[in-house]
Amino acid sequence: MKILNSVLNEELDRLNKLKKNYEKQIAKLPKGSLIRKNIKGNIYYYLNYRQEKKKIFKYIGKLSKKKLENLLDKIEERRKLEKLNKQVKKDIKKLEKMIK
Repeated sequence: MKILNSVLNEELDRLNKLKKNYEKQIAKLPKGSLIRKNIKGNIYYYLNYRQEKKKIFKYIGKLSKKKLENLLDKIEERRKLEKLNKQVKKDIKKLEKMIK
């Protein structure tokens, strides 16, 4: 039984470190989604996200294709990391129940 508990505790430590790592990476990436608006024939981009209960539209401006693709990649990467982080949190809860 001690061996099983030690293995579960090691896995719990690993998952907690992974969770912290994901949260650090997520904090560095832009949140929300990209909104494209056509105003008087010009295309402008805004970053749309929630802050508490408010919707925020942060002006990004006109973007070149390269910058646009880069920003979209970062947003997609954040979404993937958030999904992984959510799964890690579920796994942590399961392990904590098993240990107790």
